[in-house]
Amino acid sequence: MNGYLHIDMDAFFVSVERVLDPSLRGKPVIVGGRSGRGVVTSASYEARQFGVHSAMPGFQAKKLCPQGIFLDNRHGVYSEYSRKVFAILDRFSPEVHGVSIDEAVVNLTGTEKLFGPPLKTADRVIRQIDAELGLPSSAGLSANRVTAKIAATLAKPHGLIHVPDGFEADFLAPLPVALIPGIGAKTNLLLAQRGIKTIRQLLQHPELAARFLDLSQADKRARSHDRSIGNEMTLDQPVNKTEKMEQVLWELAEEVGGRLRRQNFHARCFTLKIRYTDFRTVTRSRTLSTPTCFDREIFAITSALLRKTVTPGRSVRLLGVSAGALWTGGWQEPLFDSIERGSWEKLYRGIDELRRKYGTESIGAATPRLRTG
Repeated sequence: MNGYLHIDMDAFFVSVERVLDPSLRGKPVIVGGRSGRGVVTSASYEARQFGVHSAMPGFQAKKLCPQGIFLDNRHGVYSEYSRKVFAILDRFSPEVHGVSIDEAVVNLTGTEKLFGPPLKTADRVIRQIDAELGLPSSAGLSANRVTAKIAATLAKPHGLIHVPDGFEADFLAPLPVALIPGIGAKTNLLLAQRGIKTIRQLLQHPELAARFLDLSQADKRARSHDRSIGNEMTLDQPVNKTEKMEQVLWELAEEVGGRLRRQNFHARCFTLKIRYTDFRTVTRSRTLSTPTCFDREIFAITSALLRKTVTPGRSVRLLGVSAGALWTGGWQEPLFDSIERGSWEKLYRGIDELRRKYGTESIGAATPRLRTG
């Protein structure tokens, strides 16, 4: 059977901080929003009991949970632990797809001879992450990727839900449509206006169900490369200088480039996301004639988009970079470009290998000179 295991780390940033400082365990820990002007990026379950959640303004979190322990974001540290998690996942399948820094989909199809039934493997994976790294995770297992994602969400914290093949519709039917990935507040409102609040009601509209769930075709779609790989960073302190934003973009470009290479992807389309302090969000994209997975090229593209898009002097609270139109090969390019690309691929393979062995900060390609202005 097809077995998609969706791994979702529990309060990932907080969990990493607790590994590094065990005295934080059992306490209401909040990462981000320390100054009151930034936003929360991770909250422990003890803090969530007071109503604190990610993306909440720091000043609001302080009012709800004044006894909370607020910590600064340490994105480099979290990225390093993310790589350690992915390294464990890579042991169980050659097909591991990163969804974000703390989420992944592991295709367990065909791994039965090595590890046994997918359910047994799923349990082993979350136990292995906990045993080796001290990090709790939740998981959903299903023959359908969307169902696996929803199951992982419902399994939190530190649980595992298995939806047997053929029982996806029964499992999903009573759940609210808001749990479906890709349905945000606006879409949820539009569906509610049509009297669609549960997935059972959604399934009564085949054209909409096919768009959001597509239970019959989900696995086929998952094997194509119409998804995206991205990462975003919420800033502790809003920034209004372009050179500061470019420093963040370089970190994001390295993260996205590394994930593309780990999954043997090249991308043709890159998207920059900018969110201002008033929560207005702008996205801009550029499509290339030849795909890439190199940090320096991703940075050059997104930096150019930033300078064309950002409003001078206006404060930004979040930046994101995503790669779409993914390719695993088959495009044409001039011979000279192909030779140059081969040299860069060799360089980045060496960099990636050293990072795997000695950590993220051990080495990096030369950072492009950040312009000022």
